[in-house]
Amino acid sequence: MSRYTGRDIASAAVFLVGGSIAATLALVGSTDWAIAVVAILAALIGVFAQLQFASRRGAIRRLGQLTRSVRSAAEQTSDVTKGLVSDTSLSRRELSALRAEVAEVNSQLAALTASVAGQPTSSVQPQPKPQPKPQAQPVAGEKPAAQLAPATTTQVTRSPGERKAIGLVGFFGHGNYGDELFVDVFQQFLSPSFDVQIIPDLERQPYFSRPVEEKVAEVDAIVMGGGDLVQQWNTDPRYFDRTYLKKPFYVAGVGVPIYHGSEKHKEKPHIINRLRSFFGHENVRMIGMRDDFGANWIREKLEPTAPVTSEPDIVCSLNLPEVTKPAGQPILGIVTRQRRVDTPDDYTKLEELAAHAKRRGFRIRHIILGTGSVGERDFANAPALDIADKEVVHSEDLDVLTRAIGECTVLASMKFHGTVVATMYGVPSIVLVPTNKNRAFMERIGRSELVASHHSDRLIEIFGETGPAPIDPQQVAMLRERSTAFMNTLRDQLIKEVEHSRSE
Repeated sequence: MSRYTGRDIASAAVFLVGGSIAATLALVGSTDWAIAVVAILAALIGVFAQLQFASRRGAIRRLGQLTRSVRSAAEQTSDVTKGLVSDTSLSRRELSALRAEVAEVNSQLAALTASVAGQPTSSVQPQPKPQPKPQAQPVAGEKPAAQLAPATTTQVTRSPGERKAIGLVGFFGHGNYGDELFVDVFQQFLSPSFDVQIIPDLERQPYFSRPVEEKVAEVDAIVMGGGDLVQQWNTDPRYFDRTYLKKPFYVAGVGVPIYHGSEKHKEKPHIINRLRSFFGHENVRMIGMRDDFGANWIREKLEPTAPVTSEPDIVCSLNLPEVTKPAGQPILGIVTRQRRVDTPDDYTKLEELAAHAKRRGFRIRHIILGTGSVGERDFANAPALDIADKEVVHSEDLDVLTRAIGECTVLASMKFHGTVVATMYGVPSIVLVPTNKNRAFMERIGRSELVASHHSDRLIEIFGETGPAPIDPQQVAMLRERSTAFMNTLRDQLIKEVEHSRSE
């Protein structure tokens, strides 16, 4: 493409035409030659200046393009570097776990060799063999006891009567509302039978307050979940440390996030191979996904040997605090979040929705749906939603936040578990971030019309005059029953697992 635009050429032509006119007038005697020469020189200078300006403008544009290319390359290099650091850290842990397994196998071989060497010769009468203990017959559809405790599983030595321990693996301690509710779910179902411990117990690297090998050695089984922990672009060391596989490993309420059009979040073959190796390990007992998409993705991409199920998000099984709708105006609750994006989110359409609801008698409640560091970030972002007279709910108490949702007549939420909890209270929630987990959840309850985005032109249309219809109580019951059944199955299998290890 030429560096001179049509405007540049036209400007130069104007100067040349002006010089030509001056020369013509001098030739016919209509003006003095001195004036004509000055005009011609001015025209030539104008042409030169215009061409120089165009040339420098082109250089500046090329420099800008080069700067953007360098910045993009730097960002890609940074992403690759971070990935390499993460991969190196995880590889080191995997190597450490492999060395421990090899040492354990060597120890077993040494013990077996010593046992064989110490057996009596054929000239000595053998002692009668002790009768084996009767084994319980496996229930149809379950693995036999011998498969429930493979040789690579290490056991914890405890005194008789001491409670068994379950280790939790997930995004805990940051204050993200849904992840903290996961801990409540596990406490509700597992703490009556087990001591429940969080293994990655630090917010930042190294993520573990003590060597992960020590923490794993103190538990009898490990449960990973819930949330978007299976990622096609990354294997986070908090969730996929191979040391975990020294114990029976269960997956509960996990999803697979997909971000279309994002170079950073695209599928990486070496990550898929690593996930396939992890999920294919014999100590992975059960894989419970929170939607059909995630379950099918696991089956097709990772081909695990453990059974894969698809049940509603495990928060649907949580006993929520009782709520009484406050007297007076109905409430439109709005949940925003501070997202790590290049440009701040534009809440103009949300503000228009709030104005529409206020004209129809609603009052506005802005819920900061997070505690700890997540809550602080979301609270700092709250003024970006400019709504006069709005109520702001910000608390470190999860029950306060949960009740704030249950008291609403309608919710509009940028957070998945805001929508999940609202649904369990029967409150319709307009989805403001249309991720695959939100779409799958709303499709499961037959309310896909509530899926939009925070900048959608359809928000007022979805709200209507009095707000969307409440969630069908039968759908709420379905979510609760299926999610509760899954958690009961998880608990029962864990009890069976540790009882089997105790009997050995």
